[in-house]
Amino acid sequence: MLFDVAPKDERTSLFGRDKELEKLLQSFGSKAPLILLLGMRRVGKTSLLKVALKEWGQPYLYLDLRALADGGFSKVVFYRLLSDELTRVQSSWDRLRFFLQKVRGVQVAGISVELDWRRNGMTISSLFRKIDEWLESEGKNMAVAFDEAQLLRDMRGGKGRIDFRKFLAFAYDNLRHVKFVLTGSEVGLLMDFIGAEDPSSPLYGRYREEIVLQKFDRETSLEFLRRGFREHGFEPSPDVLEKVVDVLDGVVGWLTYYGYTAVYEKKFDENILEKVVDQAKRVTENELSKVFQRSRYYKHVLRAVGMGYGEWAAIKRAAEAWSGVPISNAHLTRLLHGLEKLSIIEKKDGKYVFTDPIVAKIVGP
Repeated sequence: MLFDVAPKDERTSLFGRDKELEKLLQSFGSKAPLILLLGMRRVGKTSLLKVALKEWGQPYLYLDLRALADGGFSKVVFYRLLSDELTRVQSSWDRLRFFLQKVRGVQVAGISVELDWRRNGMTISSLFRKIDEWLESEGKNMAVAFDEAQLLRDMRGGKGRIDFRKFLAFAYDNLRHVKFVLTGSEVGLLMDFIGAEDPSSPLYGRYREEIVLQKFDRETSLEFLRRGFREHGFEPSPDVLEKVVDVLDGVVGWLTYYGYTAVYEKKFDENILEKVVDQAKRVTENELSKVFQRSRYYKHVLRAVGMGYGEWAAIKRAAEAWSGVPISNAHLTRLLHGLEKLSIIEKKDGKYVFTDPIVAKIVGP
């Protein structure tokens, strides 16, 4: 169902992404060991990824890295996520256990896989060498998907952590049957993590496939709503749907939530839209609160953009007036680049604008 608020895992429930799905499936079959699936929050990256993994028909590991934030980005949490996925895969591919048992620090008991995270325990490289050997013996390939992979930037080595850039470079050189898929809603941070423009990065110059998901255009948004309501036997008036798209733009996550709420309450008036917007604002305010912790100036910059001061000089004047202190040109440029990397703003026709209309409702006039 199109209005299911959980990530989709069937093509029939994945609307408007046929081209991107085919490209991702083709990337699975290419020689590139690294695939980047990029796009702002709530444009459907996780749904696209899950549908592709299911349709591909090969073994895969899927790790939602948002769990790392709750665990302090530690090796313990990452190994637990990996253990759970290996347990799932082993239940379908019996011979995998015989290869896993040969890895120091891996314990297989029944269908359960446990990984020793301690200093002298299992290493990621040794684990995936054996997985690659198993795939070779089976004539299979595997996709390892890291959802919200920009969070890996906080595990770049250090005590109890893993340097994933070095590991991915190792995978390029040594693994023939494993592909890594990294999704990122904070696109700039993910690219910084990879070091695409950093000659000192072990991934610099390495070929990668990139698939970028954009927001729906207006007509696609309207058709998404029409089809979703028809699935439930409803036909809201065109004026109602036009208003919804005016407010929520082409952010499929917000459109889905509106459809789910309207169907559940069997109402399509403006009160339902206001209810959805209020809930969306609460979710987004929580996300923004974490951004504001990075710099007190971010709030002033976003307020300026929200009030229509989209040009660089106008943002600088407004942010200085509200903060009460001068802001250097270099500092303002860093602030704007930081918000772009977080996919909160983007530059269009020489002016900065919000990527998500809900942000505009929070920080605007």
